[in-house]
Amino acid sequence: MARRVAIIGGGSSGLCAIKACLDEGLEPVCFERSGDIGGLWRFEEKPEEGRASIYRSVIINTSKEMMCFSDFPIPDDFPNYMHHSKIMEYFRMYARRFDLLRHIRFR
Repeated sequence: MARRVAIIGGGSSGLCAIKACLDEGLEPVCFERSGDIGGLWRFEEKPEEGRASIYRSVIINTSKEMMCFSDFPIPDDFPNYMHHSKIMEYFRMYARRFDLLRHIRFR
């Protein structure tokens, strides 16, 4: 029987933690307080009381080669310095590729 591991948050670190657990034969359960992955990279027009949101215009100041997951390169056609919407697209691609969403309990 696999050991269960609790992961708090479905942002970039949470997604990596889920994948690392799966790679080690563990059973991850991620608890995400919102209804979507992405953590601080997810723009929200009206964030929940006491929660922060990035600006609508945010572009990452790190190149895609430096910020990608080591086991999943960012597509060549993505810009080198990405708008937050492209980062979210990349996170969703990663989650789909490794079937991570089924391990996340939203809200």
